[in-house]
Amino acid sequence: MKRFLFLIAFVAILVPARAQASADSAEVHASSFSMGAGLSLGLMDGVGVGLSVRVIDNLNVRVGYGLIPSFLIPEYGVSVPQLGSYPAVNTAVSGKVRSSGSLLVDYHPGGKAFRVTAGLFFGSKNLVNLFNTKALPEAYRSAGISYYLDGDKSDISNFYRIQPDEKGFVSGLLRTGAVRPFVGIGFGSSIPRKRVGVTFDLGAEYIGGIEVRTDARNVMGDVESIPLSTAGVKQTIQDMAGSTSGKSYDRYADYVDKLRSLPVLPVARLSVFVKLF
Repeated sequence: MKRFLFLIAFVAILVPARAQASADSAEVHASSFSMGAGLSLGLMDGVGVGLSVRVIDNLNVRVGYGLIPSFLIPEYGVSVPQLGSYPAVNTAVSGKVRSSGSLLVDYHPGGKAFRVTAGLFFGSKNLVNLFNTKALPEAYRSAGISYYLDGDKSDISNFYRIQPDEKGFVSGLLRTGAVRPFVGIGFGSSIPRKRVGVTFDLGAEYIGGIEVRTDARNVMGDVESIPLSTAGVKQTIQDMAGSTSGKSYDRYADYVDKLRSLPVLPVARLSVFVKLF
């Protein structure tokens, strides 16, 4: 939110500066300076607001702020078969997506509706706060879940215990970079020629992978946020399974690996902009 307010201040400084420049060159570009405001609905940034300024002809600068409301985030069912002394679990996972801001530059070749867009998305490194919506069984609450960083048991400092709270809930995070470059294309102008216009964005923001983290207690009993790895999750499943082969459950660990290697996130956004002046 602080970053978004900073960008608003930046636009507030840019507006009079650009207005003065337009006034100084009124004979050349009598109406080149304009400003727009809009509302948007996006795939990754939810419901948002934005401001746009025409810097020069065919080139606009946009700032935006988006938030995905909790009621729009679905629950995902998770079923884990019995693993040794740990009973089968049927639970669900949901999350809370942190708000994000954006600073984007739109270039309209030839002044047409088609445009090329580049810029930045930014926000908290903790992209999503995860939590289970159905309590875990008593066996998980009392014993906890042993976890070794990268599955390495050779060093006791790698040992952690993931301990659900007394109600059977565990928290986690999906973490990525705080600043994420964006490249995309779009149609429509954020400063429409008429009073109201519709725009569409399609592109990708570079994230360099998503790290899955959870709270766990170290050997000293202190709570830390630790990263999960494929090797660590596989080792935990095998330890829990005991004499039962845990390899058939390796697909759960593979999800962690796929997230860590995910290079980009898709971005799609539909907006309605109003020309202010």
